[in-house]
Amino acid sequence: MLCVLTACREEPTAKAKAPPPPSRHGIALRHFAVQETTVPAGATLGSLLSSHGQDAGMTHRLSLACQGVFDLRHLHSGDSLTLFSDSATGKLKHLILRPDPVSLVRMDLDSLPKVQRISLKVDTVPRVVEGKISTSFWADLVSQGHSPALVGRIADILAWQVDFFALQPGDAYRVFYDEYRVDGKAVDQGPIHTVRFVQGANVSEAFHFERGAIKGYYDSLGHPAKRAFLKAPLQFSRISSHFTAARMHPVLRIVRPHFGVDYAAPSGTPVVAVGDGTVLSKGWGGGGGNTLKIRHDNGCMTGYMHLQGFAKGLAVGKRIQQGELVGWVGATGLATGPHLDFRFWKNGTPVDPLKVVSPPPPPLPDSLLAPFRQSIVLIRQQLAAHQPVSR
Repeated sequence: MLCVLTACREEPTAKAKAPPPPSRHGIALRHFAVQETTVPAGATLGSLLSSHGQDAGMTHRLSLACQGVFDLRHLHSGDSLTLFSDSATGKLKHLILRPDPVSLVRMDLDSLPKVQRISLKVDTVPRVVEGKISTSFWADLVSQGHSPALVGRIADILAWQVDFFALQPGDAYRVFYDEYRVDGKAVDQGPIHTVRFVQGANVSEAFHFERGAIKGYYDSLGHPAKRAFLKAPLQFSRISSHFTAARMHPVLRIVRPHFGVDYAAPSGTPVVAVGDGTVLSKGWGGGGGNTLKIRHDNGCMTGYMHLQGFAKGLAVGKRIQQGELVGWVGATGLATGPHLDFRFWKNGTPVDPLKVVSPPPPPLPDSLLAPFRQSIVLIRQQLAAHQPVSR
């Protein structure tokens, strides 16, 4: 009997590719010792190079290579700095400087040095933040890790609708914005798409909209969020005394009218004009200390008392824009502590600033209402697609 044995051939397998050698910013790490540090206080390019064995000639050549790429005057102490030194000789060969969160500067210390600025990949991450007030809007959001800059931007958007000095526990907020991240870390905030604030029975909502020269925040009907008067001339303080016809004066100890609202705030807190107008008077107001009065349209006037000082360039007759800095909270005149006494007059009669209501300005033109409504639909669809970060 003849037996035939057939050998089974195995198909050749593809040769596995070796993983690339580890590198950072295009620099292979196998030949270098890497040191992570920061730019020392008072350091210059020359002092940095000199401390790592480089001579003045290299400093000069590298400075020339930096021209048009990186302004060495922007070398700041505390900036992230990575040093690559030759493992065999210990000689410094590369510098990686991080002058801002979204770019880095690579310096190659060859005989002909090279300098290049590299833009880092920035990811845009939609964020929805919502919650209810427990202590204050500022304290609640900052305690959750949100930056004061973001809180300030939200307050600026709602400065015409929301009385941040009358918030109560349970008042609710929702914010939808973009966050910029590099390597998974937040580096900045992008645009705020919409903000919603529920204060008792009052619901304030603003949507960002931009078309050509038209840009800003609008309510759901297309009315601009901006009104003739801000709700208050400063941010995130507390009301220490209300408008009343009979108040015990804290210094004189007599009962007399207090036709204003006192905002208790630390000395130096910025004070801004609540509306466009013209400086009517500026100077010492007796018990009111440093006092400023601004005349507005439609027979309105506002007063700012006990100021620590006046903003530079402020003078009688000067035109003032809404939100413009006019001074700082102080305790001048008859005051027991730093605060702003804010007053409002209508046709010469004092009125309670907290009860001043600015009517909404005209809405967007008819030609823009349709695209505006479409933008709201898109924003709400995006809101529904993202899980909010709640308390």
